Amino acid sequence: MILLQGILKMEAKKIKKIAVLGAGVIGNSWTANFIWKGYPVNLWLFSSDEEITAKQAIQEHLDGLAINGIVKNDQIPKMMKLVNFITSLEFAVKDVQLIIEAIIEDLAIKQQFLAEIDKYANPDTIYASSTSYKLISDISKFSEFSERCIGAHPYNPPHLIPLVEITIPEGERGSEKTAEVAAKFFESINKVPIILKKDVSGFIGNQIQSAVGTACGELIMNGVCTPEDIDKAMTFGPGLRWAIVGPYLVGQLGGGEGGIKGLTLHIGKANLEDPTEQAIKELEFYANFIQGEVNKEMANRSREFGSDNETLRKFRDKVLITLLKEHKKI
Repeated sequence: MILLQGILKMEAKKIKKIAVLGAGVIGNSWTANFIWKGYPVNLWLFSSDEEITAKQAIQEHLDGLAINGIVKNDQIPKMMKLVNFITSLEFAVKDVQLIIEAIIEDLAIKQQFLAEIDKYANPDTIYASSTSYKLISDISKFSEFSERCIGAHPYNPPHLIPLVEITIPEGERGSEKTAEVAAKFFESINKVPIILKKDVSGFIGNQIQSAVGTACGELIMNGVCTPEDIDKAMTFGPGLRWAIVGPYLVGQLGGGEGGIKGLTLHIGKANLEDPTEQAIKELEFYANFIQGEVNKEMANRSREFGSDNETLRKFRDKVLITLLKEHKKI
């Protein structure tokens, strides 16, 4: 109960210092993100030999922000001083409120590290694994403090891409409170956290990417197109729209006055191989369901980003024009 009580007392605003475990592509990018936002970071290294390359990578991330006018060059040295490069796991985690684990994607190694963290970290410190495919239920299986454990999958590069997909261990071993606290913290640094209803391998984004990758591979191997064709098709077709509002809001606009329900019925009926009464009834059920879900989604949006068809269309077109300008296509 000690841990659970600690987590219940934890608030996002109490997260003042962060440990990042691993100085690879993800760990260095996370570190750049946190120091950009003003948080001291203990960056744990496998060996001191990694410090030079880690510093260089973090510096390059911050330089990229400066080049694009997000931060000023004279702010970067102060940010870099917020990083403490550490090879001792004990000293890396003992004085922080959030641990971002970004080590090798190996279940046994992650479990081993978590066992060590259990020894050294404060019991109310949140442990967040940046795993892409491993289940947090498995990673935390042998932890004494599984209630503090979450999966927190970022998208590369984490210092730029806002999405963070959060999962919790299944059953009584997990804590929704921990996920909610972490989500509030990520929101406070302008991330977009999603708390999944189930602990699934690949989260949401990677499962979608995998499905797209499979379809792309089939097109190439069937002689339909080249990889270059696919990159162009995605970049200048659906990718542009999805980057702005996502596939369901694209469908809402694509259906006109009928919304996504109208689009779903139109496409669905046209593709029914066996349009039986039962098949049509199931399609109509889904169309009504998805329209209701999209209505909820739009109700949660501000008018600035589109809360009805008209404001959503205006937002889409504004960002679309901005992206096309950068691609020099308009």
